Amino acid sequence: MKKFVIVMISAIVLFLFLMLNYLVWDKENLQSQRESDKIEQDWLKGQNRILSATVEDLEQANKKLENEVAANKNEMSDLEEKLRSTLQKEANDLQEIQRQSEALNAFKVLMEQDVKQVTENWFYSITQKNYLDSMAYLNKEFTLWGESYTEDKYIELVSNIESIFIAEEGNSSQKDAFMVLEGGEPHVVQASLLVKAYIAKDAEKSLPYLVDGLNTLEVGFIYNSESKKWVIMHVITKN
Repeated sequence: MKKFVIVMISAIVLFLFLMLNYLVWDKENLQSQRESDKIEQDWLKGQNRILSATVEDLEQANKKLENEVAANKNEMSDLEEKLRSTLQKEANDLQEIQRQSEALNAFKVLMEQDVKQVTENWFYSITQKNYLDSMAYLNKEFTLWGESYTEDKYIELVSNIESIFIAEEGNSSQKDAFMVLEGGEPHVVQASLLVKAYIAKDAEKSLPYLVDGLNTLEVGFIYNSESKKWVIMHVITKN
């Protein structure tokens, strides 16, 4: 009986010891778990802060991009409007130029008789050997066959012409003996004319631009605001 009691007491003591060890181990384990959970919670909080900051940065970046896209759309809209306006202005300018060109060509045709009369007077003065008088029908900076001439050189040149006048009829290539040309410089009236000329004997070298018989010339006229008359600006031979 005494042994049984000793065994029971020993068993109870052992049990209590084991329970005490278990409780100590469980407490340490629980403390360790709490520390681990706290570390994990702190890490998660840190990650959450990072994610929050990242989300905020992304939202700000997205908002910035949206603002840039909106600004680019507005800029593109403005550019498109400016382009449409420019194209419309260009179209209007082209129409205005076309109208002015048509009006100018019509005006030049109306001047045909005036410039034709200038040409006939010039030819007549040359034919009558009134060379100084013939210069009154020329612009101060006139050119004959691409060259400028002093008074003496001009007289020397045209004195090789026995007579010159506008042909009565045109030929197959030019129906009208005197015809105002369209286009060209706005302030210059250009005319194509068929003339009949007689050149002095042995003057071909001095005057290679005209031949005996029919010649096709292109004459440019400019209005002299001082004399209020049309004058001859240039003369060239057309083939």
